[in-house]
Amino acid sequence: MQKSSLINMMFDNVRLQADEYFPSYIYRLMQFANFMSASHFLSLLRISSSRQIGETLPRWAVMLATEHYGEDQFEGIIDHHLLGQYWRCFVAKEKFHHYVEQQQHKRATGRVLFNAEKTLLPFQTIKLCPLCCEESVQRYGVGIFKARHQAPTAFICQEHEHVLYQRPVSEFKGFEFSQAFFDQNAYYKPKITIFHRWLDFETNRLFTMTNANYREEVLLHKRVFMESSFYSHRRCSTSVNLNRQWGKALARYLAVLYPHAKNDAGQSSLNSAFKASQIMDVRTATHPLLYLLFKFFYLFEFKA
Repeated sequence: MQKSSLINMMFDNVRLQADEYFPSYIYRLMQFANFMSASHFLSLLRISSSRQIGETLPRWAVMLATEHYGEDQFEGIIDHHLLGQYWRCFVAKEKFHHYVEQQQHKRATGRVLFNAEKTLLPFQTIKLCPLCCEESVQRYGVGIFKARHQAPTAFICQEHEHVLYQRPVSEFKGFEFSQAFFDQNAYYKPKITIFHRWLDFETNRLFTMTNANYREEVLLHKRVFMESSFYSHRRCSTSVNLNRQWGKALARYLAVLYPHAKNDAGQSSLNSAFKASQIMDVRTATHPLLYLLFKFFYLFEFKA
């Protein structure tokens, strides 16, 4: 993307704030640039207006982080503004760098970082802490959506111990700007259960550990799950039993966590990339949401 004085002016006047979620920052930029059409603005940033927000690492974000902030700041943008601290430990370093290189140098409109990630998109939500937003308005003059809150398994603001309000990403048509994105009245307070709090606890552990240490823990747990369940990739009663229990549990978990998409939970849980064998395979990059759901299932519900 060739930098223009207009692009530079927008980035200089609307600064990316500490820990701000990158997609919500794009919405703020669009609000600032309301003197031009949404399609023109998005074309300047090479963002397709039809793209659904919620992808782990979309091509537009890779290009924007690289070309505007530079290589020296790229990984900081990924970690602190695109939840890299949350998901990078689930992807081998080599695969991550290969994926980034592909996104930078090839057209990759359909590529995603995790298997079956597109199947999980309808379940995604945008979340906010009202108290954090209020404090950011006082500090910056605008309400900031924190990146950490957007983790699929985050439900509580760790700073204020406040339940995160949420809204399905399906209510937003890509990046076509709508003031409703910042309308706190459009977000709802979900019912939080012990299940939510367990996931939130595990999410906080993930954020507080180093990527290297958590990556080792993930690999260890995958091996333990595989060996202790006596799972076989060949069809046998043990494997059938595990996959049957897991499929039912996954459908129930998705319906509880994402009531707006509960009608899709059963069908989505049948996706082959969500099978127990895929999640336990140390060679597979497992989406953190699936890993933590399977961990809960294996620890508390699975019956051999």
